[in-house]
Amino acid sequence: MIKKVFATLAVVCCMVVAFTSYESNAATAYTYYKVQQGDSFYKIARKYKTTVSALKTLNKKASDRLVVGETLKVPVKVKTTKATKTISTSKWAITAEERKLLAQIVQAETGFSEPFAGKVEVALVILNRVKNPAFPNTIKGVIYQKTKTGYAFVPVKTGKLAKIQPTKQDYAAVDRALASFPNNQRRSLYFYNPAFTKDRWMLSRPVTIRIGHHVFTR
Repeated sequence: MIKKVFATLAVVCCMVVAFTSYESNAATAYTYYKVQQGDSFYKIARKYKTTVSALKTLNKKASDRLVVGETLKVPVKVKTTKATKTISTSKWAITAEERKLLAQIVQAETGFSEPFAGKVEVALVILNRVKNPAFPNTIKGVIYQKTKTGYAFVPVKTGKLAKIQPTKQDYAAVDRALASFPNNQRRSLYFYNPAFTKDRWMLSRPVTIRIGHHVFTR
């Protein structure tokens, strides 16, 4: 009887360790899924080979209620830490490190003076560059890209970026950008503040949108 109890406890412990390991991995990388008519947590979990619990935890859901059209984060497995992106049709998966780096550059470039839409567009600029063959093909590569004058982004050039602590709004802007990428129609690749930028080449770029103090171009 005692042996049977210990055997049962061993199995339970293994299950807990396995689940904890998966939950940790799920928090590291995720993709997005737009809820369709007839969907349930069970159906989505089965489709993406995850668990209902993992889905609810990642999306901070306490109930089984889903709204058609809402976007859910779906955990995905990343084989190595070097895997910077996993593209499947229009869905992207990024690591926690990349998500933080995106939030840092968003905060560094927009601070507390720019509207939320401007933060989202800055994040989209980074993602659009990753997709564009004229730029590095990773988030970190784009943000730390070297140019003739130093680096592509001033906060990197000054060393400010590494010290930035992103806010919840910055992370939310990154998540919003990821949810709409790569289907965003503007495809902005650059942005500048016209009050400070005098570069003729930059000023000649086709304007995609103006948000707050920034002009976005491609």
